[in-house]
Amino acid sequence: MKSMSRAGLALLAVAAIAAPAVAQNLAKERGNIVSANWPAMEVELKRPDGRIATWKVRRDATVIFTDKKREFPNPKLSDLRPPMYVHFTFNDDTKVIEQFEVVEVGFEPSKGGPGIGGQNAVITNLDANIGHVEVNLGAGPQTFEVDPKSQLLGFKIGDKVTLLIETRDGNREVVTQIRKR
Repeated sequence: MKSMSRAGLALLAVAAIAAPAVAQNLAKERGNIVSANWPAMEVELKRPDGRIATWKVRRDATVIFTDKKREFPNPKLSDLRPPMYVHFTFNDDTKVIEQFEVVEVGFEPSKGGPGIGGQNAVITNLDANIGHVEVNLGAGPQTFEVDPKSQLLGFKIGDKVTLLIETRDGNREVVTQIRKR
């Protein structure tokens, strides 16, 4: 019985010493999502003062929607896209985002919205080095920037694809996801 209580005390002592080492220095910020690069676990955010910064994001970062919560029943990082306005919590030591709270979606998800849905196309030309793809959407060829450009690896001319196209900076259309059909 004594050895068991000593072992319990030893475990409590270790836990008390280890607890401060696990504690994090968390801070909060807010801003609009400008772009997201989930393969690189990065997001560009525009702060209220107009400055744009690129932030690293934890793979297991929490996503919470307070706006249009019913439209996003199982929120995940891939749901985050421009022009959403978010409050985010990050580790002030590592500058890595741990949690997003979407307080304003900024579009109507049920009507499509930026980066939602898909357009079927056929690749007519591509340059993976600069991140451009030319596709035929049915009304002749159109060229788009692909972000991130690494998505173009493995595609070739003639591939049938589905594109997610986002409008950025007011009128610039960018392919944010490309996948084979």
